[in-house]
Amino acid sequence: MILRSLLLAGALTAAARAAAAQVDSLGRPALQDTTHRRGAKADTTSRHDTTTAYLPTFPAAILPGPLPLGARYSFPLDSLVFTNAATLSDLLLHVPGVYVARGGFYGAPEVVLYGGRGGQGIEIYWDGMPYLPMGRDSVLLDPARISLAMLERVDVVVLPATLRVYLVSMRPRSTVPVSEVRIQTGDYSIADYRGGFHKRWRSGAGLSIGADWNAIAGVPGTPTTAFNSVDLWLKGEYVPNDRGGISYQILTSTWERKALAGVVDHRKEKRQDRLLRFFLAARPDSVGPGPRIDGTIASTTVLGDSAVADRTVAAARLALSDTWHRASASVAMTSGGFQRSWGLEGQAAWMPLPFLTLAADARHTAYTLGRVGERAHLSAGLRLPFGFSAHGDLAAGKDLDAPALQADTAQRATDVAGAVRWDGRFASLELGGVRRDPFSPMGFAAGLVGRDSINGLGATPRSNYVTVRGAVRPLPGLTLSGWYFNPLAGGGDFEPPYHGRLSVTFYSKFWRHFRSGAFALRAEYAFESWSGGLGGVHRDSLGNASQLPLPGATFSEFNVQLQIVGVTAFWLQRNSRFFHGGYVHGLDYPRRAQFFGVRWIFTN
Repeated sequence: MILRSLLLAGALTAAARAAAAQVDSLGRPALQDTTHRRGAKADTTSRHDTTTAYLPTFPAAILPGPLPLGARYSFPLDSLVFTNAATLSDLLLHVPGVYVARGGFYGAPEVVLYGGRGGQGIEIYWDGMPYLPMGRDSVLLDPARISLAMLERVDVVVLPATLRVYLVSMRPRSTVPVSEVRIQTGDYSIADYRGGFHKRWRSGAGLSIGADWNAIAGVPGTPTTAFNSVDLWLKGEYVPNDRGGISYQILTSTWERKALAGVVDHRKEKRQDRLLRFFLAARPDSVGPGPRIDGTIASTTVLGDSAVADRTVAAARLALSDTWHRASASVAMTSGGFQRSWGLEGQAAWMPLPFLTLAADARHTAYTLGRVGERAHLSAGLRLPFGFSAHGDLAAGKDLDAPALQADTAQRATDVAGAVRWDGRFASLELGGVRRDPFSPMGFAAGLVGRDSINGLGATPRSNYVTVRGAVRPLPGLTLSGWYFNPLAGGGDFEPPYHGRLSVTFYSKFWRHFRSGAFALRAEYAFESWSGGLGGVHRDSLGNASQLPLPGATFSEFNVQLQIVGVTAFWLQRNSRFFHGGYVHGLDYPRRAQFFGVRWIFTN
């Protein structure tokens, strides 16, 4: 059924292309200027054009939409550098219901758990290609090991039991070169050095370089052991116009975490991702951007881990899409990938009326060992008078949770979510509900597994949840925002009752005194709290499982950033209320841990 839907989506895309406005296909060359005299002398007074030019770039590999209001969280570049988020896991904590299982402080694992679905709960895409867990973490990915230094945008599309995270790498547009330097230090000998360079030439060629080095000496006797990592990124591209381009990038991540007997295992790993991308697009016209072909050839190598063998996996993806003013459609096929043979997927979105939005996507995946998975998702949004709106989602599928485990088989689940939202001039509020089917997650994150801690997730029963999120701006520059998530019935591991996050943020550029906008101040106090719940299971060598508790906790943090022109000074303190405990059983979090530093942006 899903395969038929995908083929139908492809047919609709082709039909829409045929119905689109026609363009000039004669390709007649422009007449040459014959007024130039052969004997004329060269103009020796001309100079090199130094004016700034803004060139086309690769289209961002995100869902084009339109999507219902409230279905997508978008974090542009300012939100990545002028925020309290130090890692990708910190960023995802802004989504209601997300639980970040932190194995400790700086450099420790920060596994994102959502929907009681284990590995199915989060999907990460780097410039359109799936960023799959490999190596020892072949079941659950640790988003904290993905550096934010190379990203200009992060989009999160929320499904009833899954987060789809789209990472967009830096895409320089200006011919003015941009350089970045970031230096950070803090408690326990924290050291972080980051550098970047981005440049485009008028020919369309571009170059981006990034490096991020992190280290901590560790907190003696705690799960926060000594850690160091190095991320190197190189990207070259050629996009002469908006009708086509090609790029190649290499991202290498190397990191090592020291052991603590009985609590933290020694980890050393190197991962290298290589992506060759191209796109071809028709000339934009009055109907919309028009059809486009996107292709990617990718390979990933994981090596240096003594626990698993070195491995290299390749994949290729080809997508055909078309975009109009109020609609979009695409069909894509992927060949290869870790524990995957091939996959076919389709997406369509339409706004038939200014107040109605419809979107759908479907996927068929063929895994190794003859296993097959299918998923489908429908969403709708309705704009109502007086700032009100409503949106709903239906997700159904029969898919694998951890393809790397040969014992994993497809599980069927149907999940439903809905919400009513109000947006005013100084406030916004959303009240929603979620119903999820039973599910049995497979495996657990290797980085959080110690001999005395959890090593698995228990089955999640059929569950109902209530979600609330909102923001209010009582004074200029002052914002109170937060979310609340509570299981009314059921609930699984790391879905504690009364889970919420609240932040008070002050942000101002003081326009009356600094009319150039060169000054900015941001200060935030935030806390996350939950009541006692389920904290995973521990299975011994005989297969006996025991449920471990997740005690109630409250963690707070301070964050202050001061920006003057291209210089930003920042300070962040975690667990500022001296709470004694942790996010995971047996893995305590240090108290009043802090780091601070300076970031420079140069344009020259």
